Amino acid sequence: MEKVDRFKHFGEGLFETFKVEGGKLPPHFEYHYERLKEGASFLGIPHPTFGEFKSFTEKHIRFTKNTDTPFYVKVLLLSLGSGYYGDFPNSYRLEIVVKPLRLPPKDLTLTLSGFKKCSSNPLWRFKTTSFLFNVLVKREALKRGFYDAVVLNERGNITETSSANFYCLRDGVLLTPPVSEGLLPGVTRRVLLEEGKAQEEVLPLEELPKCEKFFISNALLGLREVTLVLEQT
Repeated sequence: MEKVDRFKHFGEGLFETFKVEGGKLPPHFEYHYERLKEGASFLGIPHPTFGEFKSFTEKHIRFTKNTDTPFYVKVLLLSLGSGYYGDFPNSYRLEIVVKPLRLPPKDLTLTLSGFKKCSSNPLWRFKTTSFLFNVLVKREALKRGFYDAVVLNERGNITETSSANFYCLRDGVLLTPPVSEGLLPGVTRRVLLEEGKAQEEVLPLEELPKCEKFFISNALLGLREVTLVLEQT
């Protein structure tokens, strides 16, 4: 039977990104694996054990040990198998990208995206290599002079940005939308929720003017305050 790179033909792959400093795996590295494993199980992609995933990553970040430079790391789980889209993959390949981390601007300004999400799409819960929606959101924001854009779902509620979870501070409480609104359960977001530093709440667009501050988070940025310009395309 013909064997193809299904991730190239169908976008059937997953990835995780995080920051590495001093050659050490980031805190909560296991959370990245857990999300990757959950996505692989959902999509029917064979996947490595945690030990294999950890060893593979450690091997390729070893060279960063003796430098003060922070590094961007992206580990990809790529599916292999039949060329028929309805089949399940029967094997996988791990790939990794390690490069100096591109630091974001000091001041991060967001706008509202003209693109919308359907909250019932299950793929938002995972980092899949079918990343074109996110690319379009980011390009639209950059074209308009913003760092990124916040995406609404079909109900007019906040979901996330092209690459980060979203939060607002209201009455001194840090709020972030639940995953059911159509978003990725980020690792930094998970830690903030587990530590009681954030709470889940549906955030309709019209409620945002009541917020005192806005933030985004991902494993590369941590938690960063942003300015949100409340206008729609």
